Amino acid sequence: MQLVLKYAAIFGIFLLSFQIAFAESTVSTDKQSYVYGDYLTFTITVSKVTKDAATIYIVGPDGVKSSPIPVQIKNAVTTITAPNSFSSEIFSEGEYQLELEYDGEKSKTAFTLTDSGNMVLPIGSNVVISQWSSGGLSDYSLLKFLTDGKIITFPGTLSNAVEIPEWYRGNAQWWLDKKIADVEFLNGMQYLIDQKIVS
Repeated sequence: MQLVLKYAAIFGIFLLSFQIAFAESTVSTDKQSYVYGDYLTFTITVSKVTKDAATIYIVGPDGVKSSPIPVQIKNAVTTITAPNSFSSEIFSEGEYQLELEYDGEKSKTAFTLTDSGNMVLPIGSNVVISQWSSGGLSDYSLLKFLTDGKIITFPGTLSNAVEIPEWYRGNAQWWLDKKIADVEFLNGMQYLIDQKIVS
C-alpha cells in the first residue's frame, strides 16, 4: 500500500510539474472581419509570464506564412495594434490565420479581410503625417505625398506656397492615435481643398 501511495505521489508531482511547465496561451482579434483601412488589433492571453517573447505569424489566404513577429510578453494580457492599416498594396482579400507560439504552446484564430471601397492611406503615411504634424514637413510636402499617391485630388498646380490650416494638425494627431480612420482624415483634407480653404 505504501508503494502505491509513493507512486501516486510521484505521479501527482510529475503531472503538477508538467502543468506548470507550459503556459497556456491564446490569441484573439478585436474583430472577425476587417476592411482595407482598418488596423489589426489582437490580444495575447497567457496563464504565466515567462522571460521569452511570443511569436506571431500571419498566414494569408494562399497559405503563405509571414516572417516571425516577436511580441514581448510582460503581462498576462497583452494587446497590440498594428502600426499600419490593412492596405491592398500588401494584403489581398480573403481569410487569414493569426498564429501564436509561446512557451511551447500554439494557438490560432481566423479573420477575414474585404474591400469596402474605403480610401486608404499608403504604407509609410504614419511617418509622413507624423513629421508634418510635428512641423518637420511642409504643407506642400504632405499634399504632394497625397496627390502623387492619387489619394486626394488638387485642382490646378500645387505650389510651395500652399497652406493647410494649423488646426488640421489636430486631425493628424487623432489619425496617428487611431481615433479616426484613414477615410475620415482624407475626407477632411479633400473637403478643405474643395472648399478652397487649402489653396
